[in-house]
Amino acid sequence: MPARIPLDPKLPQGFHDTPNENRSKADLDAWWDKPYGVMLPDGRIDVRCLNGGAWDRPTHLGVANDYDTACLLAEREQARWCEYRTRPSLTTDRAGSVSVVRTAQRPDEQAEVLGKFGSADEASAWMREHFPKE
Repeated sequence: MPARIPLDPKLPQGFHDTPNENRSKADLDAWWDKPYGVMLPDGRIDVRCLNGGAWDRPTHLGVANDYDTACLLAEREQARWCEYRTRPSLTTDRAGSVSVVRTAQRPDEQAEVLGKFGSADEASAWMREHFPKE
């Protein structure tokens, strides 16, 4: 049974048009990675989540025809996004050094550097060894 999501919750003023890095810790603690639904005029439910999928508003996860389907959609799409967000990626600095990083999981956190390498080939080989594709 999926978690039940709030429907038409009372959200802070400007919630749908505030850049994530400008949000308060209280808003992030209350809403980050917590899907919710907004009832549409036709009775369908727009499922959204403040999760970093968009930099300046909650991410649109989809539209469901009823509440139970909205809860399933929220669970599925949020899990997919969280899995994607935790995947490591390569970055290069101005000196040409390559790092493998895991992006910050919230706007008030820092990216996690998993390793530094002399080339993209070395970094890619390390990623294949430590994060094989399933």
